[in-house]
Amino acid sequence: MKKMLSLLLAAAMVLGVCSFASAAPYHLTFSYIEFYPQDATERSNVVAALNEYLIPKYDIEVEFNPIQFSEFNSSFGTSVVAFDPYDVIPVFYNSVSGWIKAEAMTDLTPYLETEDGKAIVDAIGEQNAKVSSINGFIYGLPASKESVELGGLWMRKDICDELGLTEKYGLESNKDTYDGHPRPWSEAAEIFQAVKDAHPEMIPLYMSSSDQTARFYFVDQLLDRFGVLDWQADHDSTKVVNEFETDTFKNLCKMLADWYDKGYIYKDAATDQQGSATMIKAGNTFSYATAIKPGFLAEANATNGQEGYALYFGDQIEGGISSGNVAFFGLGIADSCENKDAAFKFLRALYTDPVVMNFWQFGIEGQDYKVLDDGTAYFADGVDNSNFKYFQNTGWAAGNQFIGYVWNDGSKKADYWDLLKSHNTWSYYSPAFGFMWDSSAYATQITALNSALETYRAALLTGSVGSANVDSTIEQLNSALYASGLQAVMDAKQAQLDAWLAANGPTQTPQEDLDLINSVK
Repeated sequence: MKKMLSLLLAAAMVLGVCSFASAAPYHLTFSYIEFYPQDATERSNVVAALNEYLIPKYDIEVEFNPIQFSEFNSSFGTSVVAFDPYDVIPVFYNSVSGWIKAEAMTDLTPYLETEDGKAIVDAIGEQNAKVSSINGFIYGLPASKESVELGGLWMRKDICDELGLTEKYGLESNKDTYDGHPRPWSEAAEIFQAVKDAHPEMIPLYMSSSDQTARFYFVDQLLDRFGVLDWQADHDSTKVVNEFETDTFKNLCKMLADWYDKGYIYKDAATDQQGSATMIKAGNTFSYATAIKPGFLAEANATNGQEGYALYFGDQIEGGISSGNVAFFGLGIADSCENKDAAFKFLRALYTDPVVMNFWQFGIEGQDYKVLDDGTAYFADGVDNSNFKYFQNTGWAAGNQFIGYVWNDGSKKADYWDLLKSHNTWSYYSPAFGFMWDSSAYATQITALNSALETYRAALLTGSVGSANVDSTIEQLNSALYASGLQAVMDAKQAQLDAWLAANGPTQTPQEDLDLINSVK
């Protein structure tokens, strides 16, 4: 009925039966995930100040609707598919297919052909602007962030200095920008052994029960990991395979088991949930595996309470970019929105207008934050992390943070966004970049597959299963996966991917990326 009324209204406008002139700005609700507690009064002050800018320029009056992450994971989706009134909403790549199936989302495909859409494409690139798409339905726009996960180690500076590792590997304080020269992971064992020999009381490598596979290799997980493209073996392959039967997975498990047997890995890794910072602060841990990016060290050192070095490891010079890497979080428009043109215009503002982005992220200049001499931003005088009233700093989850201020807590400089963009260039694009698997018809199987994987994952991916049991445990894992419907899921995923490839062709890696990678090869 709602869609029929919309069609009748449109027809009436075309026929001249009625006409409308904008008598007031559209009152738009902007729903977003708020990761830190804010002062409600100051949030209202920020909204009022933002509207003084928005109304005359965009004919939009915005209302903030912050959503807690727990609420987003539990009840928000139910509200969206019930067609509760929303305008701009947060989207997460792994849950949106059900919203689309319920016709609760707006297809942004035609909007990207408008003037506002072309401005967004110019700002974030055509591939990124169109990546959040399922079966040709563009459901949202991704956040601008680092999208390439290059793995390595954080290592205690004092131990590296003591053992001569600093000189051997050319380690420097705050040196964390990737230069295309990773060390092979097999070489990490030499470092762990040196630490173990000199400090038998110390844990050379902390690992935990969380999934850290991406620190060691890249596959295009095609969103849910049950049927992947084994990019590590063949960058150009479009054949969906079982990751847990690949040599890539088996070799990692065997390497970790060998490290565990030799005493390099924390003995309770398979069940531990303390986190690396807690272990480092305890004083008996040398390193942990992590994703590294520009600016990583300053943040890690502050969290760990100890100075460390970063060293990139990997068996490939380049990282990989998949749909999931880019489209992880983003923003879309609910189908219940009464003025989708206005909502899309607001999206344009978040991706192209630094004034709007800075208001939302940092609040009111001079009151919540100040601009420093180098053009970066930080808390206003008298404000800090302990007493701020408004401070989001979550541009990695929505909008285009690259147009806003760099938040300078002492760890970043004015060129930080340029460093992140350069970091993203160290990558090949998956041939399936832009493909988003629609798993809505396989929810039962996906649940069962996740359960089967969790039964074996931690033991295998912390090495605690032991070298003697790697092969048999992987065999048990795969038996459980196939019994849970893996083959049906893989077949459906392959069929969808084949249809997408027939329509779009495999995605090509940008020449800029290839030139950078080849410059060190």
